[in-house]
Amino acid sequence: MVGAGGREPGVIRFPEGFLWGAATSAYQVEGRPGPCDWADWERQPGRIADGSRSGEAAGWWAGKAEDDLAWAADHGHNAHRLGLAWSRLEPEPGRWDRAAFARYAAILDFAGRLGLHRMVTLHHFTLPRWAAARGGWTWPGLPEALGRLAAEVARRLGDRVDSWCTVNEPNVLAVAAYGSAHFPPGRDSAWAAFRAMRHLLLGHLAAWTALHDALPGARAGLVLNLPRFEPARKHPLDRLVAWLHDYVFNEVFVEAIRSGRLLPPLAALPRAVPGLAGASDFVGLNYYGLMRVRFGVGGPYLVGRHVQEPSVRTATNDWGQPSPGGFAAQVRRLAALGRPVIVTENGVMDAEDRIRPRFLVQHLRALAGAVEQGADVRGYFHWSLVDNFEWAEGWTPRFGLLALDRATGRREPRPSAAIFEAIARANGLPDDILAAWGEGPILAGAQ
Repeated sequence: MVGAGGREPGVIRFPEGFLWGAATSAYQVEGRPGPCDWADWERQPGRIADGSRSGEAAGWWAGKAEDDLAWAADHGHNAHRLGLAWSRLEPEPGRWDRAAFARYAAILDFAGRLGLHRMVTLHHFTLPRWAAARGGWTWPGLPEALGRLAAEVARRLGDRVDSWCTVNEPNVLAVAAYGSAHFPPGRDSAWAAFRAMRHLLLGHLAAWTALHDALPGARAGLVLNLPRFEPARKHPLDRLVAWLHDYVFNEVFVEAIRSGRLLPPLAALPRAVPGLAGASDFVGLNYYGLMRVRFGVGGPYLVGRHVQEPSVRTATNDWGQPSPGGFAAQVRRLAALGRPVIVTENGVMDAEDRIRPRFLVQHLRALAGAVEQGADVRGYFHWSLVDNFEWAEGWTPRFGLLALDRATGRREPRPSAAIFEAIARANGLPDDILAAWGEGPILAGAQ
């Protein structure tokens, strides 16, 4: 069925008007971070795995944003997802920085002139120092503060934005920052993580409501990182812990979108939040891999261990085993909510570009299959456009279509950038690309 992920001679097609682009986040590419929690965190010894600092990052604040966006538009992209740094816009409570708004306006205006669909993320992990000092996402006042930010951004920048992401990966942020010591503030408390999860959902609702109040017809959605959890064995204990990991990390958020209810452990008893059901015009999916879960006590997950081999991992972080089938399953899971799905991040750590071509092509073929089965998918954003500061991992993981030389700032397209361009221009998967990259294991030894 051509135009809905169907087949015609020479190409697997995606729907007409499909968004093809890459994603970035403010802190990871801009450089010169203002007074925020991450700027303070990375100054502490041992917090960044490779000992690096964000520094000038990819130079976006100094003018490189325009260069990278122009390259993207010249190479087949019709969209870009970018973030705003809350700490730049509101460095003190209620004080808005005119120069920061002007810089973002200039970037968005430039992207608009290029013909790019502009998807803007309001909150991508970082907090102003004043918000962090009050407890971050354990502070009950932060959801209202995010709503206030959304209202101000809508007022000043709303006519330059085509779609909005309210909160990026609330599940990842809550676990990494409050349930462990991987991200600031490093609370390392399960109860702090559950409290943060609840407040992040309330923050999403406050931002979504503010955007719709200010901009009738706004298209805004929550972005979830949804790894696929599967039992490592048929053993009932493995099945139980795989279900538990999925429930706490994924399902409580999916259910919040579906029914507007907060499930335990986000609340002592299931309870409905007025207005939360339906407060997502689309659902953003960030997907990196499959986790195989084996029963065990202790370790970073308290119960259960992730034992998939091979896997894309560093000594301190695991993105999982590439699994196009797992990707398609999570697309269908979100599509079942009855809202459009946009793949807001999908990519792989691969400095040498040996894995990425197969990863990209096979995941997009799986996505086309989900569309053909009826999933309403509106776009795909590759993570990322250019190599960036990868949070607590530092500069070692390289995810960009553009390789960045940090010493000179020079960009060099990786071979997979040309593959992505060909797919985007065809709005589908041409047969020659499928023949070259559509078969075989993405990682050596993977099933």
